[in-house]
Amino acid sequence: MNDQLPAPILSMQCLAWRIGVPVERLKEIADDIQRDRRSHYRHFPLKTGKDKVRHIDHPAPELLDVQRRIVRFVLAPLGFDDAAHGGVRGRSPASNAAVHRGKRCIVKLDVKNFFPSVKHKRVYRMFRQEHGFGKDVARLLTRLVTLRGALPQGAATSPAVANHFAAPVDKYLRLSVENHGLAYSRFVDDLTISGDRPKLLIDQTIRLLKGRGLNLAPDKLKVCDRGKPQEVTGLLVNDAERLTISRSYRDAVRSSIHKLRKLGRDEWPKQIASIEGKIAHIARYNLGPAVRLRRYLSAVTDGD
Repeated sequence: MNDQLPAPILSMQCLAWRIGVPVERLKEIADDIQRDRRSHYRHFPLKTGKDKVRHIDHPAPELLDVQRRIVRFVLAPLGFDDAAHGGVRGRSPASNAAVHRGKRCIVKLDVKNFFPSVKHKRVYRMFRQEHGFGKDVARLLTRLVTLRGALPQGAATSPAVANHFAAPVDKYLRLSVENHGLAYSRFVDDLTISGDRPKLLIDQTIRLLKGRGLNLAPDKLKVCDRGKPQEVTGLLVNDAERLTISRSYRDAVRSSIHKLRKLGRDEWPKQIASIEGKIAHIARYNLGPAVRLRRYLSAVTDGD
């Protein structure tokens, strides 16, 4: 977290100067969204699993630019807690996982419906009371970063706003894990606590989240001991020296290559691009298996 925070934005003119967009245009965009979200958002369903669909609201170019400016010039300068790794420049799934390398036990928790649970009234209070922004500034920012009363999936501002909203939880958990000799990190809605006895903090985590109007997804609570694969944001952390890719992930990529034989050539380009991206991801952590997968991909595509 940045120790030298910028002065709170107290006036609309200061906000406009900070992000480089006239006040009147910001108000017009906010009014348009309130009248008809389709004026600045494109809504579409995104399948994320066999029976899972995530509803995405993607901002139109002008709003996307405004939101990116809000992130860069308003939210990022406020600083993000050291425990937050998702949606933070310079941090990643790898930096999140590295916190937990070689730990005896790992507890993984998931916030249920994180973005939809961050309601506009709480966002307003965060800007107004926790960051000291002016009343009109807090109200306008809230209108520009929320949709239908909550943080929208797909908005450029949602990860950064969510990080600031969850900052009190991150702060208290960091202090708690230090007192217990544990480690803690959060990647958007995925919370991980690790060490010798991380289960000690499960109840406290639940209470802290409820204090912010958030709840855990009980079916996603997982406890992983050292003798089993310990996976954090897609990476195995069992080895204290390095991160690795799970065998199941590598096997899935190999299976995808094998299935190319059953597809028509017109379907190959998209599938091959996806496979090559996954192999490149594997290569960052497990070079040997990545080389073998590339050879297999070449054998399949060159042999047909």
